[in-house]
Formats: sequence, structure tokens, C-alpha cells
Amino acid sequence: PAELAHPQQLEAGHSPGPLRVAAGTDDLAEIIYTSGTTGSPKGVACSHRSILVHDLPPEPQGGPVSFAHAFPIGTNAGQECLRMPLRRPATAVVLPSFDPERLCALIAGRRIQRLQLVPAMAQMIVTSQAATRHDVSSVERVTLSSAPTPPALLPRLSAAFPNASLWNAYALTESGSARTVMRYDPSRPGSVGRPVGKSEVRVVDDAGDDLPPGEAGEVWLRRTGSPRRGYYRDPAATAAAFAGDWLRTGDLGFLDEDGYLYLVDRKKDLIISGGLNISSVEVENALYEHPAVLEAAVFGVAHDVLGQDVAAAVVVGSATETRELQSFVRQRLGEHKVPRQVAFVDRLPRNEAGKVLKRELRERFAAQPSSGAPALPSGDVEPAVVAGWQAVLGREDVGIHDDFFALGGHSLAAAQVVARLQDAFEVDLPVTAVFERPTVAELAAAVGDALTEARH
Repeated sequence: PAELAHPQQLEAGHSPGPLRVAAGTDDLAEIIYTSGTTGSPKGVACSHRSILVHDLPPEPQGGPVSFAHAFPIGTNAGQECLRMPLRRPATAVVLPSFDPERLCALIAGRRIQRLQLVPAMAQMIVTSQAATRHDVSSVERVTLSSAPTPPALLPRLSAAFPNASLWNAYALTESGSARTVMRYDPSRPGSVGRPVGKSEVRVVDDAGDDLPPGEAGEVWLRRTGSPRRGYYRDPAATAAAFAGDWLRTGDLGFLDEDGYLYLVDRKKDLIISGGLNISSVEVENALYEHPAVLEAAVFGVAHDVLGQDVAAAVVVGSATETRELQSFVRQRLGEHKVPRQVAFVDRLPRNEAGKVLKRELRERFAAQPSSGAPALPSGDVEPAVVAGWQAVLGREDVGIHDDFFALGGHSLAAAQVVARLQDAFEVDLPVTAVFERPTVAELAAAVGDALTEARH
């Protein structure tokens, strides 16, 4: 073996032969920081061996491929994309920042064959219609990773890249080469696939016991024979994240009868409202089905009675209203999953990897200023509605434009309000009235409509 080189020898101009680095396969190769979407980023220590072991779907035989991505270099996905040319002949193009128009122009000019995207990037390509203005026929494969993909996005992305197969991948920085992968299957639009190669996946309860197919629990992931990763200089966090060589992913999901994995939510993003578990991802997927919604983020906000309530921040491409979106979700998921607060925003806060920072949205909602003095009721019905709300909610500051649920209302309280109004005005008012018309003014108008109908 060649003699080891020392800095002093190099500085002196001595050349002892081929340069060797005294590093073993289990020595530290790189530290990759997590996205920090639910807390402070953690440094994941990766050994040389942990970044060289891979179980990926077999590549078709052929010549070099052209490959493009816009992942930040410091992310796990960015590092894996950089290593792709080591696994097969490839020309890799790394975009310094993501822009759908620029990417599609690059595809046309370089005849790019492979794309690696996060779902947010794919959503931007589809909504911008950039693919219709450039020749993207060279794209043979699009892989989505790093975040759950809304099922409604996949057929639209397939139409944007008609010659490409779509692939969905699920892995974490901490899991190393352990992952699930699948080609888009319209019969399983919400799945992230099955384990690849020596990868294994489990869905467990709080005691770490396996759950039957269809029952949701925490997803555990590992690859047999792969060295375990850990958090740099944080043994306590490492111990909490692993059960033996199984990574506790912090994701909630379930397996179907054929072993396909479906993600439900992040454990920290699960909304528990009135004792009911609500998947923020499920509500987001419903919102994405609405033609006006370009982006959506759903999260829990504090509620005095229910513990948490559902809120949503949305980016829209055409005119719509809060009530329209609420009705849309209600028809698909049921009343308790309807966002009680909806904010229309220009963009969602994201990190460099394109993941939504829901903690920032929670902080924004919590910091929203008071709307000021409540607007006073008028006429015969509005005072009665205000009085009913005050009695049921136990508060005096009720204005005619206030939202019942924003003031702490919930389904049981809504039923009490409807019962009071039915008795007071002798009208046939549906129990859903408060949900569909959650302000005093709207509910009073509903009572007025019912009175008019009764007279005729």
C-alpha cells in the first residue's frame, strides 16, 4: 500500500505517491440535516458503508441517461441524486433553484430522460402548464419523493409527461437505504409501494406490536444488513428514534392485504379533535380535488373544548370562498374533518427541500389579532341567535359576523343552538344549519328562510 500523506509533506512539495485517506467503511462520511418541519433540524451521521448500500429497482439495459433534479445538495435526496452517475452512466443536471418554466425548457434543450421531484414541484409544473409550452416528450421516468403525493396530482402529472412512467418512493434520511418504491398504479393512487430488496416495513401500535392490514399505526423501517444511522453527537435522540435496527419513522400509516404501504400522517401533525383522530393528509387530499386549489396545508389549532380543531391554508388559482371549500370537504369526508378556519395565502411556507413548515402556519394562526368589537345584532332573529350562542358558549362577546367554531363551538354545542332556535321560532331547522352557516348573520338568515317557507 502507498504511504500515507501528511499535510506537512504536501505543503513541502513532497509527493509520497497516491494519496490515501485513513478512513474505514464505518467511519463518518457526511452529516445530513433533517428538514426540521416539525422541530429543530437534526444532523444524521452517515458512514461510508451506509451511503453505498442500495436496493433500487433494476435499471433497464441501455446507454447513458440524462437526469435532472432541483434538490438542495445538503439533503438526503440531493446526495442520492449526486450519486446516481456512480450506479449507471448518466449525465446529471442540478438546477440551482426550481422554476417550472426553466425546468421544462431545460428538458426540451437537453432531452432530459429522468426527473426527481418533490410533490410540490410536480404540482407547480402541472398548475403552471409549463409542460405544454415545451417539448417534454424525452422524459421517460419521473420519481416523486420526500413528501406524500396527493393522489389527485398523479393523473395530471401523467398527462403532463405522457411518455413517462411515474414512481413514488418513501424513505427518510435516518433510514439510509431502507425504502419502499412503486410505479404509479391507478388502483392504488395513495400508496407509496412495497419494500425494495432487503428493506422491511412494519406498522405497529404504541407497544411496538404489529397491527393487522388496514389498521393505522406508526411505520417502522429497516434494511437487513445495512448499518444503522444515528444523530450526530446526540445518543439520546438516536436511542429514541430506533428500536434495535428498526427506525421509528414518526409517520402513521397502514399496510393493505398485499403489503402496500399507505401513509396517513406525521405523528406530530395528526389532529385529535374531541377524541377523534383526523389525518391532515386526508383533508389536504380532499382539498386538492377542488379545481381552484393549487396548494393546501392542513393542521391543528387549539380549541378550548375539543382540544384541537382543523385549520387549512390554501393557495388558489381561481376564485372560491371558504364556505365552498368547507362544503366540498364535508361531502367527501364528513363534518368533523371540515376545516373550521381557512386562510387564503399567496404561498405556503416551505423549507429548501420543498416541505411545508406547518409549525409556522400554526404560529401564524395563533398570532392572529382580534377582530375588534363585535358587530351588534338587528331585527327579530339575530338577537335570538346571539342569545343562544351566548348561553351555549358561555361568552358575551358574540358579534353577528363571528364564526361559531372560531368562538369555541363544536358539534354538540351546534345541536343545542339548533334546538333552541327550533323551540323559539317553531321552525324546521336541520342540525347541519350551524355547520353550513356558521355566523350569526348567516344562521339568522336561515331561520328567516325557514319562517318564510312555513308561512307558504
